[in-house]
Amino acid sequence: MESTGQFLWEYVAKWAAEKPDAEAIVFGDTRITWAQLDDAVNRTARAFLEAGVEKGDCIAMISMARPEFLIAFMAAAKVSAIWTGLSPRFSVGEMGRILRDCRPSILITLDRYEDANLTERALTFSFGLSSIREILVIGKEVSGTVAFDAFIDSPRADWDTALVERIADADPEDEVLLMYTSGSSGMPKGVLHTHETILSNVAQQHELFEINSDSRILLHFPINHVAADVEIGFCAVYAGACIVMMDRFDPGATLDTIGREKITVLGQIPPMYLLEMGHEKFSSADWSSVKTFVWGGSSAPRTMLDALDEISRRTGARLVTGYGATELGGFVTATRPEDTVEQLGEQAGILYANCEMRIVDEHRKPLPPGEMGEIAIRGPVLMKGYLNSPGRTSEVLDDEGWYYTKDLGRVNKDGALVICGRSNDMYKTNGENVFPCEVENVLEAHPTVLYSAAIAVPDAIHDEVAHAHVMVVPGTQTTSEALMAWCKEHLAPFRVPKTITVHDALPLLANGKVDRLKLREITEE
Repeated sequence: MESTGQFLWEYVAKWAAEKPDAEAIVFGDTRITWAQLDDAVNRTARAFLEAGVEKGDCIAMISMARPEFLIAFMAAAKVSAIWTGLSPRFSVGEMGRILRDCRPSILITLDRYEDANLTERALTFSFGLSSIREILVIGKEVSGTVAFDAFIDSPRADWDTALVERIADADPEDEVLLMYTSGSSGMPKGVLHTHETILSNVAQQHELFEINSDSRILLHFPINHVAADVEIGFCAVYAGACIVMMDRFDPGATLDTIGREKITVLGQIPPMYLLEMGHEKFSSADWSSVKTFVWGGSSAPRTMLDALDEISRRTGARLVTGYGATELGGFVTATRPEDTVEQLGEQAGILYANCEMRIVDEHRKPLPPGEMGEIAIRGPVLMKGYLNSPGRTSEVLDDEGWYYTKDLGRVNKDGALVICGRSNDMYKTNGENVFPCEVENVLEAHPTVLYSAAIAVPDAIHDEVAHAHVMVVPGTQTTSEALMAWCKEHLAPFRVPKTITVHDALPLLANGKVDRLKLREITEE
């Protein structure tokens, strides 16, 4: 059955008609079929209309990956609202800045997560945001709020006509998803995607990553992340795959879940794989069901590549990586089945068929093949723009539809993209340009180093210098002195870091990436 819908929610209805009793979502002991998911989406859509949600309104959700995330996202799409997710691990200040920017009409939240009282935060936010009409709490009702289940379970048959009218007024170019960038250099930017841009991406991705109606995909990313919203979450809906959700990343629990739920597609970032490889359960984990291992966000250290290669040789699984961005709705390049482990470690693959790419200089003029410059992408996957930020949008989008990524790369002789670093991560030491990845790649080639992060800080004599932080392979030992000697042997003198600090584990963000801001604080102490 071909996927021909123009709107995200149509794919829930499609699979509910095609295989109503098949599993759509698994979350702990909860198992939801496609028919049940479709019913929940429709009930939620009617409830949103009764609550006064207008076309173009924002519906915000503070949660980790769980069924209510996908139900609310698809229901918001069905009433032509814009859905956005916030991690419950965000600080009060981070949440407040995002909510003031998107001004939601409905705020859905967990009651608590770890030590945070999220209901209390939501009520506080509502005092200063007149846009919020309802606060919905997942799993319970607190004074001043409504329980999410009660909100969607009230009889709302009278709103069927209104829902039909809202659907008739929808356009594939309507904004449907808002994702905020990490904001490491200031106020997070709200990236707006439409039905059309998201569908243009997953139509390519599901084939390249072999995601189909028989797939079972693990989702343990936070719901503010493009991996949760598009690359895994909606791509699974598009393909009719079952999504197995976990509300946090835990290496041991993840390994258990992969075997128990017969996961076929595993998408993670390198730190997640590395933490699993350091866990005592890794050697006995059941990988027999996994057909595709995917990673992105950063390059894979050789330790990780070798471990995945060993598994794939036994099971026949495919290893895939690529390059993408939130502004692109996820990956826009992917490696090929025939690529070797060496190629997987060096390149980010071939451009999607529906996109264009060029490498440009500082004046945005195209460079000859093989030369390094800024990566620019054009195609139907591209965001509509940044919410409330026409100036920021015009900085990265030109009149011809090119998006300038600020990432540096080159195209090799095989036509594959090679990532060379982030233009604003580059620092100067004694007048020489250095990229953190140049230092990190050398450190990760050392047999005791599992992962590394180089942080550049100002230096009175040398302009800027790198301070490196490394995570050691569990069960091994090394010293800063030994790693410094290794760097001096394999790096030009100006690239050798000033200090190297050895850690048992590096601090991580909620999305599993290394928290470079925290490392900077540690470095500057």
